[in-house]
Amino acid sequence: MTIDEFTRGLDRYGGNLGHWPADIRAGAEALIAENRTAADLGRVAARLDRALAVAVEPLVLDAAFVGGIMANLAHHGGHEAVVKPTRRFVAWAGAAMMMFLVTGYAIGVALPTTTSAQGEDAVASLIFGDSGSSQSTGALGDLL
Repeated sequence: MTIDEFTRGLDRYGGNLGHWPADIRAGAEALIAENRTAADLGRVAARLDRALAVAVEPLVLDAAFVGGIMANLAHHGGHEAVVKPTRRFVAWAGAAMMMFLVTGYAIGVALPTTTSAQGEDAVASLIFGDSGSSQSTGALGDLL
């Protein structure tokens, strides 16, 4: 067995050689016995397997645990966070509102105008920029 085959086996079967198929386990054990790099890789894979096993263990939620949470909530009164507007927040909100207002006005001025005589063709003229049925008043109107 080569180091590449051993690392592929570690990726596939894990660091516990007991989980490996018997036919390739003997080759892996022989490689670990004679090659220090393989032994180090095997130890790292075994530690990773143990860490993953601990990480996926289910949390025990017994009555004492839930009771402790409820007592802690009752002790602290279950305060809720209250968001209060500050002067800085009001200033930024006002500035943002003005920017939206100015942007909306600029887009409205830039869009082409249509007349009521155009009827159903008004939407098509706005989308496709049909110069015969709409009057473009800006660069944005030409784009649309």
